[in-house]
Parts: sequence; C-alpha cells; structure tokens
Amino acid sequence: MSVSKKPDKSELRLLWAEEFDYPAGLNPTAWNFDIGDGTDKGIPGWGNNEREYYVESSVTTGAALTITAERQGPEGEYATYYGPAEWTSGKINTAGKLGFKYGYFEFEAKMPSGAGSWPAIWMLGASINEVPWPTCGEIDIFEGTGNEPLVVRGTVHGPGYAADKGITKAINHSEELAQDFHTYGLLWQEDRIEWFFDGVSYSVLDTSRPEFVENKWVFNDEYYLIMNLAIGGWFAGEVSPTLQSAQLQVKSIYFYSVNGVGELIRHK
Repeated sequence: MSVSKKPDKSELRLLWAEEFDYPAGLNPTAWNFDIGDGTDKGIPGWGNNEREYYVESSVTTGAALTITAERQGPEGEYATYYGPAEWTSGKINTAGKLGFKYGYFEFEAKMPSGAGSWPAIWMLGASINEVPWPTCGEIDIFEGTGNEPLVVRGTVHGPGYAADKGITKAINHSEELAQDFHTYGLLWQEDRIEWFFDGVSYSVLDTSRPEFVENKWVFNDEYYLIMNLAIGGWFAGEVSPTLQSAQLQVKSIYFYSVNGVGELIRHK
C-alpha cells in the first residue's frame, strides 16, 4: 500500500464548502444537533461511558465553528445516566440532509486542550437505522484526546474490526494540536482510504488488508458527517479535576470529487 501527497488541484472539483463565517448559527439545511447523553437512543454515555450532555447552546459560529465543553455545578440542570450532568458540550451531524460517497475531505481545525477532552471528526454509514453499527461502517477522519495532545489518529470500524479492534494508525506531531489550526484530510476511494495531516499522508488502508478479506469492506455506500467534543469515557481516560472548559474549533470544511469520483447527496 503506497502513500502519497494529497490530490493535486488539477484533480479536484469542489462539491461542498462550509466556512462557518456567519454569526446566526448553523445552516439548518446541512446540520442537525444531537441532544442529550445517548440514553434516548439506547446508548447511555453514547456507548462509551462519556460524561457530557449535548446541548445546542454549546455550538456557535463566527470566525469558526466552536464547540465548547463546560463543567457544570453539582446541581446541574441536565439529568444523565449517572446523575446530574458534570459537563455540557456539543455534537452536530448531517444525517438526512447531506450525504457523501467517495471524494476528498479537508478540515481546518484546532483541537482542545485538557486531559479528558475527546474531539472527533468522523462519519457513519447512512444505513445505520437499518444496518446497525458496526456493520453500517464508521470512518474516523480525526479522533484525539487531551491525554495524548500530540497524537493524530485515523481509524475505521466495521464488522469484525470495531471498538477496541478498530483498524487505526496514529502519529505524533511536534507540538500540541491545541496550539494552532491544522488541516486534516481524507481521500476516500472505492477500495482505498488515505489519511493526511497538513497535506502529508500518514495512513493508507485498502481492500487487500487481511481484516477486510476475512470480514467485509463496508465503505462503498453513502456516509454522513459528525463533529463533536466528548468528555471522559473509555477512550479519553480520566478527566483532569482542574479542567473547567475545552473548545474544538473548525474554520472550514471542503469536500471535492477527485478525477470525477466523489458524490455529494442532498436530501433536503
């Protein structure tokens, strides 16, 4: 499996862009809010023992999309699976509004700092309501944690390679990802997925990998986009008792076809 530089401009055609440079809030034709702690979806703690309760007010736009996690007092107003919510935060998705199939994504984002923060930019198979996770597939464009502030990580989940068996690759940057904005890219093709950090490839998966031969490559259908900032849980680890707030900021998202391959699916 060879790695490469990101696609050349001559290969790209812009299909969708989101720059969040408007003060009135998220574009309702593109984005939905997830609300709560996952209990109403049958997955308390979002299936990960997370500590946050998602609310719309934690998501703002302007110079960038900003998702802010804030510690709550002992008598927090939101009830969760473990008692009053310790944290509020935000989670948004494009389900039922925008779908994607193949192409190249690039995000300009600044990650939060603080032990216990868990930012993620990821995608789920749009068939999830009919084909439960992990068979619907999941592509994590970026997933990080404040307990590993230098680590850039991309992962896929599917049947036979999900949760702690997800197929992942991580690299270390020279400085904390919370220090500045960086670009996080994903080239998604019919039989190949490649991850980029600041324009440089760091991971490639394709259908020849043994896990996909033994199980199933589930990355040939429509997916939708999700961005969230979780707190705590099995992946993020212990939350620092001194952490009071954290922010995930995303300046822009660009989605392109590559040499004519890549589809934006508008549902509304």
